[in-house]
Amino acid sequence: MTERGGWASEADRMAALSLLESAYGEGRLSRPEWERRGELALRAETLAELTGLTEDLRGGDPAGGHATRSRRAAIAGAVIALAVMGGAAYVVVRSDEPEPATATGLTDRAPAAEPAEPAEPAEPAEPEPEPPVDEAAYSFTPDGVRRFAALYQEEFGEGPRALAFGFTDHQAVIYRPSPERGKIHRWFLQGSTFLDDGARTPSAPLEPGLIAFAEVDVDAMFGHVRTARRSAAGPVDILGVTILRTDGRAAVVVSAGNRSSGTCYRITTTLGGEVLTRGEEPCG
Repeated sequence: MTERGGWASEADRMAALSLLESAYGEGRLSRPEWERRGELALRAETLAELTGLTEDLRGGDPAGGHATRSRRAAIAGAVIALAVMGGAAYVVVRSDEPEPATATGLTDRAPAAEPAEPAEPAEPAEPEPEPPVDEAAYSFTPDGVRRFAALYQEEFGEGPRALAFGFTDHQAVIYRPSPERGKIHRWFLQGSTFLDDGARTPSAPLEPGLIAFAEVDVDAMFGHVRTARRSAAGPVDILGVTILRTDGRAAVVVSAGNRSSGTCYRITTTLGGEVLTRGEEPCG
């Protein structure tokens, strides 16, 4: 167990991110505050830094303690921290935050003015065009993942390959090889831009071999997402997909589960969607 005042591990950072994401979804953090804390948590070096980011949301260990391999795979069958843990890319636009209140009709009326000479009728003003609404570059849907794939190809060239990919309802993360021996680079999607979170040493080694995202059957993947969600015990608050090499082959791992019950339903398939394993597992 990492000491409370010691260095933060990848699992510590990602568990803290999971707590921040839950607080944002419950409306306890505004979007700007969620993004600010999430970016700081990604770069936190010590548990003390994570404490400062999460202590007002939950008591106890600021990062939720060390996550087991099973729990990391479940929390993000989505955003990998090496073999299997979540990252943070903030692309969801919230529209449920209240508008600032305005006061009307609260002041005394001024005395009526003397009638003025009628003015010449003004020419009707041309209506101003509505500003364009930016469509989110990524969403956790088949079309949203395809938009991600198009941006990914635009960024990294034709047929780009990576060590692993991760997706949740609000984030997409890629792990790519690093020129530095024994390290990898984590990239995450911010709006429509890929940001390099820097070289890092894996906390658990990824199996060698690169994966071409073009080989993934996205429709089949989301069919398994729906199945896992229906099969999970209790309300689902852990849901995501991890694409990586495991047991010597490239695989898609879909996870759905509930933190309260500690149970996850996991489906592992080939890139084309053929089921390899399925069933319930402990989330942590």
